[in-house]
Amino acid sequence: MMRSLDLGDRIRTAVRAARSLESAEAASLMLRDQAGDALVISAQEGLSETYAARQRIPMDRARAAYRGPDEHVVLDLRKGPLGDAALIRAEGLAKALAVPLVHEGDLIGALTIYTKDAERSFDEDDIEVAHILAAQATIGITNARLFADALAQRELQRHLLDSLGEGVIIAWPDGRYEANAGAKTILGIGTMRSLAELRDAVDVRELRTGESVPAGRYSLDRALRGETSAGEFFVTQKSTGQRRDIAVNAAPVHGTDGGVIGAVMTLHDVTDLHAAEREREEFLSIVSHELRTPLTPLKALAQLVRSRMRRAREQGSELDLDSLDRNLAAIERQVDRMNGLVNDLLSVSRAERGALRMEPGHFDLAATTRDVVQRYVDATEEEGRHHFTIETPESLPVRGDQSRLEQLLMNLVGNAVKYSPSGGAVRVALEGRDGTAEISISDEGIGIPAADLPNLGQPFVRGSGRASTFAGMGVGLYVARLVAEGHGGSLQLASGGDGKGTTVRVKLPI
Repeated sequence: MMRSLDLGDRIRTAVRAARSLESAEAASLMLRDQAGDALVISAQEGLSETYAARQRIPMDRARAAYRGPDEHVVLDLRKGPLGDAALIRAEGLAKALAVPLVHEGDLIGALTIYTKDAERSFDEDDIEVAHILAAQATIGITNARLFADALAQRELQRHLLDSLGEGVIIAWPDGRYEANAGAKTILGIGTMRSLAELRDAVDVRELRTGESVPAGRYSLDRALRGETSAGEFFVTQKSTGQRRDIAVNAAPVHGTDGGVIGAVMTLHDVTDLHAAEREREEFLSIVSHELRTPLTPLKALAQLVRSRMRRAREQGSELDLDSLDRNLAAIERQVDRMNGLVNDLLSVSRAERGALRMEPGHFDLAATTRDVVQRYVDATEEEGRHHFTIETPESLPVRGDQSRLEQLLMNLVGNAVKYSPSGGAVRVALEGRDGTAEISISDEGIGIPAADLPNLGQPFVRGSGRASTFAGMGVGLYVARLVAEGHGGSLQLASGGDGKGTTVRVKLPI
């Protein structure tokens, strides 16, 4: 009976022993049912399946019959049955010796030995053996249930640990440890038997210095010595070669006597957080540069205009109005550039909040397209490197957000100019057909490598190679795509490759 911690094995062994030692026709061990309101047969020998399945004793009757842990009852089943009398008659049972199973004063079951011989009596030896078996069965049942509860608690603990978003490692002074799924994923490890194996499998380094953490200075080692610590480290997963940055907190677990009985360490994967911080710093640097770039010529032009005005006043001469007009036009272009940058950033911010809205109205898309192109004709006229061709119908009435579509055109024509540093043709065409307006903008610039095409048009994504040397934040094309899709349309890029120019096609429902 003491050999197994399995409840079923223990009660079956108790029943076999009772029937054999008592030389009885049958024996059973009854336990509380799931609801706890009756005793039912959980193991038996010598009884029919029907009897074993259907016989039950309500708890109030059982408590009245079994008056204490050291008591027993000998029942004449023909005259005073505890259970279903019809079942007892059908089974042919005459007498029963029943001993209660009591744990901490609570009735948990009963061991019953049956005879079909009405003349059979249970002597002192029979009763003593029944009490010994009942006591052993009670201990066995209690221990088996405690063991099952411990296993269930351990399984619950494992599920709880695995469900945590953080990595958790629990270690014991004898070198054992347990890691949840989060910790195994972060460290890139499988199941290992000891802390020593874990230390050998994972190369832990200080995040700031890159120095390897020496043996004995791991956070878990320190926690097992009674220290509480926190720090940032990085590990390189051996299976993938991937680096993971982790924030670690480790603390000892103290027993009732104050000694360290274990240690707990949490691991928080901060790889993406650090990457986001780096991207944010890079983005702020780019934005600062992009916004500062127009300010330098703006200040220079303003100083030049003031100088000419001051000189004209001092000398009493007339201002050179043509030069003044050119200077003011240049200032206007730089202001437009800054305004475009700010508008693009605001559009990205609103899109990420889901607040980028189109405000449709009726306007002439052909006139708007010609107006945007003319602005770039004027802006590049002095340099003379670009020449523009534009094909539009006389008029193309549409319903859409005029300011947003103008922003789209400014960004796309601006890209065609910017990424054609050597100049060349910029061709803009607008066509209305079958309820759709199609805008195409082509240039003879640096082109786009095939590998970059799928990624462009995402927020803050810029081309590789030559494109990365140009000023910009990687938002213009993204905003243009947002505007096109916000109108129920689409934006597509095409390029023959490096040095072969680019064509952008925008389709919009009229």
